[in-house]
Amino acid sequence: MALRSLLKALVPLLAIFLGFAYYKNVTVSSLPVIQSFTGIAGACQASPHAASWSTWFHPSQSPTRVESPSSRKGWNLLHHLGGNGPWIEKADETVASSLAPPEGCSVDQVHLMSRHAERYPTKSAGARHVKLIERISKLQKSLSGSLSFLNDWTYFTEDPSRDLGQLTSTGPYAGTLSAFTTGVRFRTRYSSLIPSNSTVRFWASDSKRVVDTARYFASGMFGLDWESAGKAALQVIPETFERGANTLTPGDTCHKYLEDTVHGHDYGANMLARFQEAYIPAIAQRLVTENPELGKLENMEVYSMQEMCGSETMVRGSSPWCDVFTEDDWRNFEYARDVIHYYRAGPGNPYARAMGWLWLNATTALLNAGPSTGSLFLSFVHDGDISPLLTALGVLHSSEEEHLPTTHIAADRRWKTSSVLPMGARITVERLTCSPDNETFIRVNINDRITPLPFCNGGPGDTCPLRNFVDYVNRRKDDDGSFGENYADKAANNDMTGPCRSERAAAAIGFAALDVLPISSGGKDIDGPGDVDWDSILIYGSTAGGRTEDGKTLYTLTKADGGKIDYNLKPSAKNIQTLYNLYKDEVDEDDSECNVI
Repeated sequence: MALRSLLKALVPLLAIFLGFAYYKNVTVSSLPVIQSFTGIAGACQASPHAASWSTWFHPSQSPTRVESPSSRKGWNLLHHLGGNGPWIEKADETVASSLAPPEGCSVDQVHLMSRHAERYPTKSAGARHVKLIERISKLQKSLSGSLSFLNDWTYFTEDPSRDLGQLTSTGPYAGTLSAFTTGVRFRTRYSSLIPSNSTVRFWASDSKRVVDTARYFASGMFGLDWESAGKAALQVIPETFERGANTLTPGDTCHKYLEDTVHGHDYGANMLARFQEAYIPAIAQRLVTENPELGKLENMEVYSMQEMCGSETMVRGSSPWCDVFTEDDWRNFEYARDVIHYYRAGPGNPYARAMGWLWLNATTALLNAGPSTGSLFLSFVHDGDISPLLTALGVLHSSEEEHLPTTHIAADRRWKTSSVLPMGARITVERLTCSPDNETFIRVNINDRITPLPFCNGGPGDTCPLRNFVDYVNRRKDDDGSFGENYADKAANNDMTGPCRSERAAAAIGFAALDVLPISSGGKDIDGPGDVDWDSILIYGSTAGGRTEDGKTLYTLTKADGGKIDYNLKPSAKNIQTLYNLYKDEVDEDDSECNVI
């Protein structure tokens, strides 16, 4: 009896001990997951916004689908969609292992440039999709083989005119959910940087999907009352050429880039067409062999089929289009996407570095000034605006590397849009102060992977000393030329061919109307613009192009003694950089009409 009583007392204690020991060592990756019914859905287990596929249901998605080649071990299709798919973490074994600051370091300033979250196809891509589907439906014949699903498939929006180009709002990869979740992540990661007694200003280019992304992000980071409570204020930057040089959307304001039909914006599409000719005909022949009634499939029609895999996945969670193509087909599609971005606004485009230098220069000035200028700088744009930044930063391609070929895949390339430009892509630049000497360092986070800068990584945790980073950015400007000198010399109603040319427009920070320009005057009084040391000016903008919320003074010069000089300039695109336009050529106050931007 005594033994039985002892066992009755010990067994529960032993069970508790074993349970604790087991769960203490359990990791998320060791927990069992429900096997998905499609390859693309299998990636949902790794979705940053979803628990498991079984928690999601879409009425247009059949649960009877068989497992596809895309779910083979070691193969994740989301890493091969070339930016035309849901957000994923950067896949690169060369990155640092931890997002936490190095031991003894703390983050005191953060700069974010983020692509909009997951969206429906753009209007132009969607029009191609709909045209193809209509052509196939007019055949009035049942398809077989890999395209047999089309016999009862419907396009993933019932109202293209309403949805095309906008954020998706259903499924585990909904853009609305993604943007909100990203805001929560940033609040979790950088909550100590959120000011308690001032308003955080953040920026978005003037596109509905970009603005919506910024607003959902703000709700996740600052709370649903971020706007009404004055916690944050969104400033929208027009995507128009009249805007002049601006750091958010330089591709929309670079005159030569837009007009150069050979090496400008269209360069990417032209090079894409070359590579499409190298890989698509064999796929088209395979599909036509299965269904001869299709007739000839054009290269862009097959490309559209591949696009619909990622596009439908961002709406319904998976897509039968993903199963139509082999792994090699997807590697070719991924590379095709690399090619278009590489030559449109990436390292293969001669205008890209100068366009990317605008944001890089503005950010470097703030990093150098430190948290006294602000701790959070958040910007939301398109993928074509991030490519120039990556190019100027030089993290994915060096000038010594060969350009991407269009006859075959460059297997050893570092420029992979799947990893760096997915929907919701984000480039984060952190300023860290490290003990024991309070030294300052910089590190870059690309899609939640700390990426050492190839030109400078000797600091703690592969960081770069701030002074070295500043020197590098200055060298890039000297090597590549400035935006104002080279690419914006004919801006609508703003004459940039006169004395206001040079790098005034380049160094102008383009987030538009400036609130405060802290100036180092060498201790002397500032009696006017002629006495200002413009080289030491620190600029950051708050609004643009008439989108101001009030008519307050746009420019305030802070004197060394703490006094201020106000320049009452109306909030207009032309006046955005008037003060800075007094800069380089030592022009006097009479030249203030030189309105570059």
